[in-house]
Amino acid sequence: MYYPYCDCEDRSILFSRIVRDLLNLDVVLLYYPGHLATAVAFHQDVKGDYVLLNGTKYIVCDPTYIGAPIGKTMPDMDNKIAKIIMLQ
Repeated sequence: MYYPYCDCEDRSILFSRIVRDLLNLDVVLLYYPGHLATAVAFHQDVKGDYVLLNGTKYIVCDPTYIGAPIGKTMPDMDNKIAKIIMLQ
């Protein structure tokens, strides 16, 4: 928070902590070649791009895709090849 610059890893990690700690929702990291984003398991039905992990639907919520709505994957990122990283 102190530094004026951050990248996708910084924003995704911070966002995942905020969502997990304050909203008590499950979050996973999505690793695309050269980019890191997040996806959230909401308790209600949310439309948009998603990944499935162990039968749970995680909606893409990319904190670095400025101005994008929930469920919008950044252009040139493919959710089919994204590596899903579970958080504890």
